[in-house]
Amino acid sequence: MPSAAFTWSGVKSGVAAAGAMAANSGVYGLIFGALAAQAGFDLAVAATMSAIVYAGGAQVASLQIWANPVPLFAVWATTFAVNARYILQSASLRPWLGRGKPLRTYASLFTLSDAGWALALKRWQGEPVDGGFLFGTGAAQYLPWVAGTAAGHILGNRIGAPEAWGLDFIFPAFFAAMAAGMWKKRSDLGPIVVGAGAALVAERWIPGAWSLVIGGLLGSLVGVFAHGRKS
Repeated sequence: MPSAAFTWSGVKSGVAAAGAMAANSGVYGLIFGALAAQAGFDLAVAATMSAIVYAGGAQVASLQIWANPVPLFAVWATTFAVNARYILQSASLRPWLGRGKPLRTYASLFTLSDAGWALALKRWQGEPVDGGFLFGTGAAQYLPWVAGTAAGHILGNRIGAPEAWGLDFIFPAFFAAMAAGMWKKRSDLGPIVVGAGAALVAERWIPGAWSLVIGGLLGSLVGVFAHGRKS
């Protein structure tokens, strides 16, 4: 398949298509910034983390196991478990982006998001492929995310503990909604049940926040096994 075009018109279309997600990204940034402030992060550190890592779920998960000294392996493993889906998402884009200019390709992949990936694949089914569209969806969400983190950090030092306002529950609720949306048939229930059950057991018997890694890995293994049997 020939490589995709990359036009300014495509970038603008991606920004417009991701308008609603941009607003959500800003809200999630506010939440992460508030949680980071309560965890003892400086404003510059929290904003830089969002700018470099750009992964809300992984960043919030890492806060749960942050300590002094930093448990580097646990943070790395948690981040990998939460973000492993992007390996498959980016691989699915290779037929269109693999022959593009490296700067454009990796800039698009750096700002890759679940919503942007889904929007791009849906758009490319019926319209000419334009890599600028994917970049636009990511850019539209990137700036609100970083700005929201900074604003959330400032507010977080004023509103007190996020738990008092229920802010700490928003991210778990978001991922629960994502899991529910991915449940298409009864066989999809297995990985969810195993992953959640393993996480609960690990939370009870293993110190720290290894429950996130254990639940994610075991749930993924069940999903791979189930898919392999069907194949």
